[in-house]
Amino acid sequence: MIDLQRKLLGDTVRNDAFAEALRRVIKPGESTVIDLGSGTGFLSFLASRLGAKHVTLIENGDICETSKVLAKRNGINNCTFLRKHSTQVHGLPKADVLVSETLGNYALEENILEAIEDGKRLLHQTGIIIPGKISQFVCPVIMGRIQKDIDVWPRVGFDLDFTEAREIAMNNMYVKTVRAEDLMKGSDAIREWDTIDFSKKNKSIRTADIVWKAATPMTVYGFALWWNAELVKGVELSTSPLAPITHWEQIYLPLLKPIECVKGSSVRLQLNSDTRWKVKVNLTWTVRLLDQHNKELSVQEMDMRRGLIG
Repeated sequence: MIDLQRKLLGDTVRNDAFAEALRRVIKPGESTVIDLGSGTGFLSFLASRLGAKHVTLIENGDICETSKVLAKRNGINNCTFLRKHSTQVHGLPKADVLVSETLGNYALEENILEAIEDGKRLLHQTGIIIPGKISQFVCPVIMGRIQKDIDVWPRVGFDLDFTEAREIAMNNMYVKTVRAEDLMKGSDAIREWDTIDFSKKNKSIRTADIVWKAATPMTVYGFALWWNAELVKGVELSTSPLAPITHWEQIYLPLLKPIECVKGSSVRLQLNSDTRWKVKVNLTWTVRLLDQHNKELSVQEMDMRRGLIG
């Protein structure tokens, strides 16, 4: 837990973005703030220093106790610390601002969607949510660098066959640093597959059905995922390979077999994300190769539940 906090607090891009978002919405002496998944209390301490009237920190982990000590050390005395899961919190006065930095490398893996949906009941009807929106992006990966790093199984040697272990391993998402040169080229290669607007009601199951047409021959090894968060209007944070580097990386979804595309053929990706509380996180991705006449040539069905076997 403390190592994660070290990475978070060492990320100046993240810290500066959230600080600016809080600065834009907090009214000194008036605003009350709720911090869901508050960790060390960094965002809450910023809110306090920016003039928040009161801040409530909700954190279920042991780090909550450290946060109390840090608040005292920094002379911050307008905080309430609740060592609970956010769903267990009831009876609080309605707040003006709800902030939650529970973003993962895969945006939704720490249940930010579910936490904020539940946390809305703690907020005034006109209250502000940070982040306000999350957009998720996907792009085919056409260089084999990452796939080679993951897919070690055929290279074990010693006349041993690790087929079943390989299938388990490949039915998983991987946190990797994706480079711009790894990605499919073209103005429509990067696709926004999901948008979450926290001012509206959002479902935990998110789906996408995307088709890319090959303008030239290419090999698709897998797919890269990343996100952009609009913290407040005019303040954004991104894990794009094209954006300033943060402590977050990108997600790589591998394939069991690379897809060889000729000019005019298409790759179809059907993506399903389930982050219900009882599930935590599960991704499935079904990938089809289609010829110039949309005839299916091959299909691969990947599911993280199969990856959990190991």
